[in-house]
Amino acid sequence: MKKIGFIGLGNMGLPMAANLVKAGFEVYGLNRSKGAEEKFAQAGGRIGLTRAQLAAEMDMVITCLPMPADVEEVYLSEDGLIPNGRPGLLLADCSTVGPELSRRLYEAAAARGIAFLDAPVSGGTVGAAEGTLSIMVGGDRGAFDRAMPAFEAMGNMIRHVGPSGSGSAVKLINQLMVGIHTQAVSEALALGRRAGIDEALLVDILMASFASSRILGRHYEGFIAKDSYEPGFAIRLLGKDLELAAEMAEQCGVRLKAGARVRGLLRRAIASGYGDRDMAAMFRFQTEEDAREREAGPIRHYAVFLPMKDAEKSERWRPEHLRFLDEQRAAGRLFANGRFTDGAGGLVIYRARSYEEVESWVKQDPYVVHGARGYEIHEWDVVPAEG
Repeated sequence: MKKIGFIGLGNMGLPMAANLVKAGFEVYGLNRSKGAEEKFAQAGGRIGLTRAQLAAEMDMVITCLPMPADVEEVYLSEDGLIPNGRPGLLLADCSTVGPELSRRLYEAAAARGIAFLDAPVSGGTVGAAEGTLSIMVGGDRGAFDRAMPAFEAMGNMIRHVGPSGSGSAVKLINQLMVGIHTQAVSEALALGRRAGIDEALLVDILMASFASSRILGRHYEGFIAKDSYEPGFAIRLLGKDLELAAEMAEQCGVRLKAGARVRGLLRRAIASGYGDRDMAAMFRFQTEEDAREREAGPIRHYAVFLPMKDAEKSERWRPEHLRFLDEQRAAGRLFANGRFTDGAGGLVIYRARSYEEVESWVKQDPYVVHGARGYEIHEWDVVPAEG
């Protein structure tokens, strides 16, 4: 195997592709932003081929893309890799997607005599640059063996973890823990700062104790200590990964209690404008939210009963009502929602600082706007149950 195509020359993909060049492969890069292609050419890579040409001419094509929709489009569109791939082509997707999408791509590729591996990576931009990534691979063992020379140019912890979709599953488990560890770091350092503890000393102690983690070291030394949050891995991407982990957990019948809490905080951070900052900026989100709460007072819970007024209008406007609630959830305002099975209406619980704030949101609900439901607002003293 000599000729490799690489699609997705972002923060991770560009150094990964450059390491393939250093290892002696003939590598052709392709990226949505042509500036990244120029950087790759300066690193010794080749450019200028389309997706269809890469699929037809390469021995192997590797992808490293930000979103599942990007992966689906690159692989399955009319000019995509699978429709244009030649029999015997080897495909490896290093993106973070759900196991179901990986299995679907595997089956579509197999139908055309093409091998597909889900091969997500972990180790961040430093690992990508140094060629020390962890690569967790799902798919056929024979295809994995064929891909090993390329994988060895990009990583040093390379494992075949099972059939198609297994690599993606392992990566989502990893990302679940990254999200939880990130929130633990944010809360711990915010608490230490408010308690007046020397922060560098605190981190030194934690790193020598059971609280030690690679996330703590990365976030503090690379971002928090510098108060600089240019993204190595953006909050919006971590949020996407935890949404995928939640989908996988639901399919597996596993409750992610800490994961659900962190997922909600990531949604709120993204809605508050933090999405394009590095995930370490969850510390900034934590401290700034704490400061706002100290100044404006604590967040309260308000239960909003939406009694039925017009069943036909309720049925008509239900999709818009649910979309409205999704927007409130993404903005971090929604605590819970549901409806009474006897048709009496619904209940929405908001998080807010005042009755007036909640009422301003309720009056925008399509149910209320179009006269399908009335509303009653009550401040609610919520005491969550354990377990």
